[in-house]
Amino acid sequence: MTLKEKFLNAVMDGELGMLTDYGAVVTLADFKRYFKDIETDYVNSFMPAAVIEAGQYTATHTKFLFRVKRGVYRVHPDALAEQFDNNFLHPGIRESVPAYARMAL
Repeated sequence: MTLKEKFLNAVMDGELGMLTDYGAVVTLADFKRYFKDIETDYVNSFMPAAVIEAGQYTATHTKFLFRVKRGVYRVHPDALAEQFDNNFLHPGIRESVPAYARMAL
């Protein structure tokens, strides 16, 4: 499982981030705490590297976060919906519909 998949699963399961009126918001500090087992500097660059460029509004395979402010990111709803669809298609990964995924659909 990729870090992106682990990240989106944690957000969908409510283990990482918080739900706001504008979607799921995750801080870089919370991300680092959640993925403390990653010992490389990749943990520092993952979220900034996944930010959708200014002027763009659609998620891609590698760009699926909006930067709200320094150290705070909002997950694009399409990324959550796509992750839910991927998990839903593979039995046994998730037994119930996560709250975040229901809101994104």
